Formats: sequence, structure tokens, C-alpha cells
Amino acid sequence: MSRDFVVVLRGYNRVEVDQVVALAEEALASDNSVSRAAARTAISEAKFSMVLRGYDRSEVDQELGRLLQGLG
Repeated sequence: MSRDFVVVLRGYNRVEVDQVVALAEEALASDNSVSRAAARTAISEAKFSMVLRGYDRSEVDQELGRLLQGLG
């Protein structure tokens, strides 16, 4: 993952977030319309578990919004 999120006491599950962000970044890099559609769906439907020492929720939400815009 190219983006480093702040780890907080209670936040989004890091593994789950990393998987969705990696999928979106790969789709952006590939410029494949099917990959982009799959990544948009994955972001839109993502429901991350709350865990101790997870990623800051607002940072993740902002990054996912940016990725969604990039995926068009």
C-alpha cells in the first residue's frame, strides 16, 4: 500500500483496509475498465471491522473517497 494511515486505539481493521486500497490502486494503474468497476464496487460496499490499533477512520474514508473519484 502506498498510503500510510495513522494507527489509533480503535479504528478500521488494517488488513481489510489494505486489501481494498491495494485493489483500487491496482485498478488505477491498470486502466482496465473491468478492474476499475470491481474496485469501485469493493470501495462502495466496504464495511470494515473496528479493532484495537486500527487505521484512523476519517483518514481511510477520505482516501477511499479520493480513490473512488480517480476510478471515475
